[in-house]
Amino acid sequence: MTDNHQPDQTDPADELVQAARTDRTAFGRLFDEFHPLIFAYCMRRLVRRAVAEDVTSEVFLKVAGSIRGFPGTCAEDFRRWLFRIATNEINAHLRQSIRRRELLESAVQMGRINSAVSAPLLDDNSPLDWQALYRALGELSDREQTIISLRFFAGLKHDQISELLELKAGAIRVALSRALEKLRERLRHHDTSQLVSPASKDGGN
Repeated sequence: MTDNHQPDQTDPADELVQAARTDRTAFGRLFDEFHPLIFAYCMRRLVRRAVAEDVTSEVFLKVAGSIRGFPGTCAEDFRRWLFRIATNEINAHLRQSIRRRELLESAVQMGRINSAVSAPLLDDNSPLDWQALYRALGELSDREQTIISLRFFAGLKHDQISELLELKAGAIRVALSRALEKLRERLRHHDTSQLVSPASKDGGN
């Protein structure tokens, strides 16, 4: 996969971002456009729909309360801001051990991740247990979980993640490669060694 992000392209939502600071209607249209994206990201990380809905609502409440001071000028700036807030809210939620247990219980009920998700994440076409993945993810640092989730759950490209986390794209690639190797090692530790290869690398750019 190749990054084709071109920041100089005009996004139809750019004008909405400019107007949303003072115009409730414009903010409502931004909400309608970006809510599904942020909810899907929260759902991937938090598994339970009710929890994902609550966290997504909290994200947009914070956005609504801070939109007047938002320093960005375009939809891409707004998108990065949303993902930054959502990531912080998700990580704060997951730091409570009881919530991690609830997530794992929900992951069991969800069964297995199909190959469309597990293949790009782990370079393997076999389905993967949600429980195994979330247990392994939970053993990584917040930053490692964030980078993996933004790349594979939210579908962001390396340059978008680097801008969101305010790190160089090269640093993101290195951090992602190391985080994936740690994840694969945790999964091997959880008796899923048949799913991954220690030499496999992230194939996206």
